[in-house]
Amino acid sequence: MAQFAIMRCKKLKGMGGVASSLAHCFRERETPNADPDRTPNNEHLALGGVKIDSTDKAMGALRERLPERRRKDAVLAVEYMMSASPEWWETASKEQREAFFTESVGWLTDKYGANNLITATVHMDEKTPHLSAYVVPRTADGRLSAKEYIGNKSKMSADQDTYAERVAGLGLERGIRHSKATHTRLQTYYGAITQKPLAHLALRPQTVEPQTLSKGIFTKQVETPHQVAERVTKIVQDAYSNTVEIASTALHERRKREELTKTALEQQKRLEKLQEPFKGLSKDQLANVLKMAKGMQLENEATRAQQRQSRTRSTPGHSR
Repeated sequence: MAQFAIMRCKKLKGMGGVASSLAHCFRERETPNADPDRTPNNEHLALGGVKIDSTDKAMGALRERLPERRRKDAVLAVEYMMSASPEWWETASKEQREAFFTESVGWLTDKYGANNLITATVHMDEKTPHLSAYVVPRTADGRLSAKEYIGNKSKMSADQDTYAERVAGLGLERGIRHSKATHTRLQTYYGAITQKPLAHLALRPQTVEPQTLSKGIFTKQVETPHQVAERVTKIVQDAYSNTVEIASTALHERRKREELTKTALEQQKRLEKLQEPFKGLSKDQLANVLKMAKGMQLENEATRAQQRQSRTRSTPGHSR
């Protein structure tokens, strides 16, 4: 079964958005899909000799790298999640795992530059190990431009190509090209791959009743019907998010198998077409044909060599 290199990225705008994402990375807030008993196994990598292990430190490093003048809607950081198919982790050796994270950081460094790589953490407390990294999309001339680094679909596809090439030596392949499957949220992608889908969701009567938002001595503020609808909608969406992610992942795997099957059939047809002129020949006859073909190949190579030598001699200024 094919095992894939997986790389996702997410643009982060606003200091609050970056800080919230980092808090998840450093487990400074509740992380339902992480096992707290395994969180001590997470490793914060030292980049340039500096190890950042908290949101405060990471935000400080981010501010140092951000230009003073920037657009209000500028992308301040890009969050990367880099991993592989769950099956690969089951058989990968310690050396292969370490090489995977080293190569992943190397790919980010080559793309963004070492100064733009803020922090990187190896997460071992979720279902599938992965690297979470944050980079500042600052260009060589000092601008913030996620567009220049990530760009359009063509550039993102090229990134998938080069990343897969970077870790190909570890037995990993690139995912399906031009897949229409949507990218999932980084925090939930891996939990969804290995978790079982939700059988059903049962809402209690109390769930749909307006809840008290604030209460004073003489006043009480409760949810409006619109707020109740928003809260219940979020409960349903969160409950079935894993089911949606599992379906998306299964579709991705099925399309990859279909693509591999199609490629194999096309190669088989080309091979059969090449073999067509030789059908009915005995082994000795086939051997003679191959011998003649080899002789003709050598003869052609000798002829081309003579032609090159003749052109060299006829070149003006050539000394004999």
